[in-house]
Amino acid sequence: MRILVTVLLGAVIMMSISCGKDKDDSRQRRFISLKLDNRVYLSDSPKGTIYVPNFSDQNPDNDFPRMEITGQSYNGDVITFTLTNATLPFTPGVYPATKSGNGMLMALNSTSPATLSSEGSADFYITITNIDNVAVEGSFSGTLTDISGSGGPRAVKDGAFRAVITQVSQ
Repeated sequence: MRILVTVLLGAVIMMSISCGKDKDDSRQRRFISLKLDNRVYLSDSPKGTIYVPNFSDQNPDNDFPRMEITGQSYNGDVITFTLTNATLPFTPGVYPATKSGNGMLMALNSTSPATLSSEGSADFYITITNIDNVAVEGSFSGTLTDISGSGGPRAVKDGAFRAVITQVSQ
C-alpha cells in the first residue's frame, strides 16, 4: 500500500511540474538588430522618445511630432532612427527616408570607424508594425551611405526593432 501511495504521489507531482505553463516573455524583449555587410549588429534595451510639437516658439523645425529610437551595441556602435509625422499619434505604416525627417544614422565604433546615414537613399524604409502607449516595434532595410568618406554605399538587411517609448515636449 505504501508503494502504491508513493507512486501515485510521485505521479501527481511529476504531472503538476510537467504541465506548468511556461511564461513567454519574448514580447517583452527590447532590441535593435540588423545585418550590415554580412555582420550582425545587436543593441539591447534601446530607448524611444516621442517629441510633441512646440507651436509657441518661432522655430519651424519643431512644429511636427518626432520619434527617435536610439540603441548602442555591446561593441559601442550607436544606432539611431528618426521618424516624423504630420500629427500625433504615430501609426503603423511605412516611413521612407526620402521624406524629410525620416532616416537612420549609424556610428560604427567596433570595426573601422565610420558614420553611415540613410540621407539621400531612395530605397531605405522604416516600417512600424505595432505601436501603443508603451512600446514601438517594426522593421527597416535599405542602403546607407558612408558620410565619413571611408567607403561606398552599404546594404542593411533583416533590420528589426522593439523599444519602450516615452513622450516629452520639445
